Amino acid sequence: MVTVYQPKQGYKAGTDAVLLAASLTGKSGEQFLELGVGSGIVTLLAAHHNSDCCFTGLERSADMLALSRRNAEMFANIDIVEGSIRALPKDWHLKFDQVFTNPPYFDNRASLRMSKSKEPSFVNKKSLTIEDWIGAMLLMLKPRGIGTLIYRADGLEKVLAALAGKAGQLKILPIHSFKDQPAKRVLIQFRKSVKSETTLLPALVLHERGGAEKYSKCAMKIILGQSKIKL
Repeated sequence: MVTVYQPKQGYKAGTDAVLLAASLTGKSGEQFLELGVGSGIVTLLAAHHNSDCCFTGLERSADMLALSRRNAEMFANIDIVEGSIRALPKDWHLKFDQVFTNPPYFDNRASLRMSKSKEPSFVNKKSLTIEDWIGAMLLMLKPRGIGTLIYRADGLEKVLAALAGKAGQLKILPIHSFKDQPAKRVLIQFRKSVKSETTLLPALVLHERGGAEKYSKCAMKIILGQSKIKL
């Protein structure tokens, strides 16, 4: 079991973080990096299920840095580092076998009511763009290294454009709230510096209409850590 402390107020990690963590599988000794670790929930869950791998988390917020370090105290295979993807350490370049992130989702401030708690969830010209996040992932990855992220389904075009000519073997998993609704999220995995074809995977449906449970059986197994997401 993994226990994670989260902020009393403001944004809290949810299903997206759990799904991202469930998609991460590494070989013994591999080095993983999470960009924007937040409270650390993705790294903690991934490190729990991949205990023979080493995990590094990068976080720029002092409050979240302290919280994630507190959460990671019991994990010998996790190191949380203060910093921004705007100024990544040079000795990290081409270092990691896998890089993963749950980047900020929103690039249109008119789409939501603004508040201080939502501020970190926006990307725009004044802040970091999704292209910045993907560029940082590619810079940190070894050749043929694996990158994984979860993002808005309506932002898929931007992700693919940022990866064009730089990565291949893309695997895209649409994530639907209900099977009769459009996907709201996508899990995307890629391999740096390869040219293999893209695969669109069968969708993951989180909820079933009229069911007694909050989540579908498949989603519940993933959330409870009884099943992994195979990309």
